[in-house]
Amino acid sequence: MINSFRFAGRGFLYCVKNERNMRIHLTAVFYVLLFSTFYDFEPGQYAVLLLVFGLALVAEMVNTAIEVLCDMLSPKYSEAARIAKDVAAGAVFVSAVVAVAVAMIYFFDMEVLRRIWNYFLGHAVAAVMLLLSFIFAFFFIRAKK
Repeated sequence: MINSFRFAGRGFLYCVKNERNMRIHLTAVFYVLLFSTFYDFEPGQYAVLLLVFGLALVAEMVNTAIEVLCDMLSPKYSEAARIAKDVAAGAVFVSAVVAVAVAMIYFFDMEVLRRIWNYFLGHAVAAVMLLLSFIFAFFFIRAKK
């Protein structure tokens, strides 16, 4: 059982280290959770957010697994491998579109967005920390293997 968790963690870390899109998804999750604290979400709404996060992350991981398998089984160009990779990438795209749709539904509230803006304008330390997090996120996303 412990090995199962270790192998799963190793797979997750492989995706984080090797897949820029996985780092983009994780960064989006971080900021969604950060800004969600300004909203009065019910537990069910957080559950939907967690399901959407999971959907996007799982889709990215399955896409990575399919890409690696296709590359291993078909080192030369293969139309079937291309289709498999494209379909897997399409699954990631669909999960990302769903995540953005949920975000638009949950977060597009001008009153709360104004409150967030005013909060960071009125709290210099929080604004600097947010700016530093953007810089960290930029380098995290761009990190090479």
